[in-house]
Amino acid sequence: MTTEPQALARRVAARWRESGWGEEGARVVVAVSGGLDSCVLLHLLRFPLADLGLRLTVAHFDHAMRPGSAGDARWVRGLARAWKLPIHVERAGRRPGDEAEARTLRYAFLHRVRRQVDARLVLTAHHADDQVETILFRILRGTGVRGLAGIAGRREPGVARPLLREFRQELEAYAERVGLGGRPDPTNLELHAARNRIRHELLPRLEEIHPGARPAMLRLARNARRTTAALDSLLEPVLDQLVRERGPGRITVARDPFLSYPFPVRSAIFRALAREAGVALGEAGTGAALEFISRGVSGGRLQLPGSVRLARDFDLVRLEWGTGRSLDQRDHPETADAPFTLSAPDPAGRGMARLGGRTLGVAWGPSPPEMPGGVVEGFDARQLHFPLVVRRWRPGDRTTSPAGRRKLKKLFGELRLSVDVRRRIPVVADGRDEVIWIPRWHRAPVARPRTDENIWYLGVWDEDGNT
Repeated sequence: MTTEPQALARRVAARWRESGWGEEGARVVVAVSGGLDSCVLLHLLRFPLADLGLRLTVAHFDHAMRPGSAGDARWVRGLARAWKLPIHVERAGRRPGDEAEARTLRYAFLHRVRRQVDARLVLTAHHADDQVETILFRILRGTGVRGLAGIAGRREPGVARPLLREFRQELEAYAERVGLGGRPDPTNLELHAARNRIRHELLPRLEEIHPGARPAMLRLARNARRTTAALDSLLEPVLDQLVRERGPGRITVARDPFLSYPFPVRSAIFRALAREAGVALGEAGTGAALEFISRGVSGGRLQLPGSVRLARDFDLVRLEWGTGRSLDQRDHPETADAPFTLSAPDPAGRGMARLGGRTLGVAWGPSPPEMPGGVVEGFDARQLHFPLVVRRWRPGDRTTSPAGRRKLKKLFGELRLSVDVRRRIPVVADGRDEVIWIPRWHRAPVARPRTDENIWYLGVWDEDGNT
């Protein structure tokens, strides 16, 4: 491949136009560390590729992980000023614990800048050697086919890598031809870091054993991307068949149809679901999840990496995710409950209850209440033990039925009410703390009216007119 500057610019321009990443005049944020690679990317876009019409904003993040990093920030500021480009610089408030945390902080900063300047994309200077090193690093860690695909040329939200097909020697030759320098990072030479050892020791040795190892690794990545694209295409109708509900922070799947697939297919299905939750599960996590789905009892839960949790309710399995606090609130939403209390049979009245995230209307009176949908039940007020409380069920709650006195948990199991439904439905408990009514589901044989006299009606509805 030629090292002429014009040739590199033509290849990058052709890829940009083929990709459809940005129309003429699009605003983009260019991540510039001060290293040679990112300086080459910025130079290409600022000068030979100026006819793309991109409006450039430079962004530099100082990780504060080594002496001299503040000098890098000043140097990048000077570069942006010399090239008449706007720049945003931020320094980490504390030293990141490792490279993974540094990467998280860096991308959070880049996306803040992207939103602030209303840019379509963040552009990074990852190149073909970075791709090869990433693939080898993942192989050493025992990656699957999806990991072999390496770094994506474009990923959401809004990150693109225009140099990903160019090897480092092409960028170095370009920089030499146009007289461009950069700020070397001395930590790139430290061999205690696994990636640096791959770069300086393993890759040169592989090239000795098999000349052309680097291009071969890129072919491996392309084949892996094709394979994963084909698998995703085949899984799409399967997921449509299995998924019963998608909501904020949750996916509900039909358990029995899921278990009808062979184990390798179940693994692929579940990993696809986990990716929707923002988690890339490894072999151990996937195996634990499949074991739980197969053998876990109804009402059970399994905590997975990345604040993701599995829950089983009879023939349904829910994948839930969010912060640890938000998952705890799903288990104990009563912290925000506001029950409704009827302290005496008279007078009639109306009110509201807030239960499990639902706002319920409640009406009590000697005639059936006018209400937007919902359900109503009649009671002989003389036989009731007040106060009556409209609340959610609690562990240990009991009621009576024609079969005798029993726990609500057993009744819910017989009615096959999922844990999610149990959290949200209202119950009516009397002054003995006995549940006398579960709207739509159960009416205890107490205070049943024998005549039309002394009948008082209790109505419950939600904001949408449904019980």
